Amino acid sequence: MAAADALWRALIHRRWDSASERDWNLSVQTWIQTLDCWRTEVTNFDPRLTTLEALADTKPTFTQLKDIASRIAHKYVATNAIERVRRKPGSQRDMQFENALVINKYMLLYEELTHAMNTGDIGRVELCIVAWILVFKATGKHKYAAYMTEFLLNVHFVYPAGLRRAVRYSMLVNPSGQRGKFRGVDWCVELNNLFIKVINGGKFSNHTIPRIILESPLVQVYRNLHGVFQKHFLHNHVTTRRQEADMSLTFKELCTYFEKNQPHKMQTGRSSKWCMDDLIDVGHTLMEKTEGELGQDGVEEDGESFLTLEDVAVELGL
Repeated sequence: MAAADALWRALIHRRWDSASERDWNLSVQTWIQTLDCWRTEVTNFDPRLTTLEALADTKPTFTQLKDIASRIAHKYVATNAIERVRRKPGSQRDMQFENALVINKYMLLYEELTHAMNTGDIGRVELCIVAWILVFKATGKHKYAAYMTEFLLNVHFVYPAGLRRAVRYSMLVNPSGQRGKFRGVDWCVELNNLFIKVINGGKFSNHTIPRIILESPLVQVYRNLHGVFQKHFLHNHVTTRRQEADMSLTFKELCTYFEKNQPHKMQTGRSSKWCMDDLIDVGHTLMEKTEGELGQDGVEEDGESFLTLEDVAVELGL
């Protein structure tokens, strides 16, 4: 949620002040942009392949697909070279292409974070958090940046080995036990709060703290009873999870729009109404400013050096 809100602030809210809806799907947006990168790269490599369907008809091998994906990762995702490009005269730049590369960078960073969390890859989650701290700082989510930095510093430099392991293995949980279904532990805490305080916490005059404390140990018993009733009365099909929506028409329309506007095809001299900032660079500058206010040259008042996010990055091998 915090990562999606940060990108919403950077990509939508700052450009259109009247924008108030946050129901855009980051994953769908990433898929569409990735598909357009594939279409553009395939067409550049072989002009006869004007669509991805034409590529599929050629029955490419897995090695060929990996080679195309590698070229896409190098050509259509912003790197440090974007700053050199932006220093060129406007007549030699393509601002829409530059914006597309920067947006791809953060869309893929979001996908990497969600995939790492869903699969329970704690190490990769920590790697992603370092970058997201800078994004949070750049988009005004200063409390997220401060507390997540403090969390990483504690885990890597303050906590003893046993506590460090316990904290890492408690960041994500998998209530269903299914592959790719890990969730943040706070989700389970909030769900338990719902059952304890709202559903089984009594009503009206019985909705008191002593009643909530009395009922809380029985929450799991109540849930098991509900499951038995549903099973015996053939209500086991009842679920709050809806079938995934058919996005084929949406994908088709968006792919057509991207194909018409060609954001991933370099067109010299093309301008744009706005220039997408590199959020990591902006966040890094703000973090350095904050650290400078804490002490000069990384030294606290008592003469001891204080730890920073860069120390965590070094510890993680970034």
